[in-house]
Amino acid sequence: MAQHIVETSVNFISEGTRVEGKISFGEISRVHGILIGDVQARDGSTLILGETSVVEGNIHADTLVVDGYVRGDIEARTKVVISRTGRVFGNVQAPVFAVEFGAYFEGNCKMENLAAPATA
Repeated sequence: MAQHIVETSVNFISEGTRVEGKISFGEISRVHGILIGDVQARDGSTLILGETSVVEGNIHADTLVVDGYVRGDIEARTKVVISRTGRVFGNVQAPVFAVEFGAYFEGNCKMENLAAPATA
């Protein structure tokens, strides 16, 4: 029976935790604490920043959901969602960008597919 279970790596940084430096994530990651420094999530990853999260640094991910606070530039290969509780101060580059009613976004948005090859 156990052979049918698919394991998925889930990273979790809880509220009250503070991490400084360059941070790398894989697969699914939830942050409710404070990250100071650039954040790099691997291909195929989903990074969820909870309501109590604070990120001060640039973020690179496949999919990013912001329910908390970000001060830095964001690049996503798939999409960025700023929820109604999210606050982003920085530029966003992603092929899909959604800002829910009540969210706050201050910066520039470039809706470009980062995964697509450049044409000559």
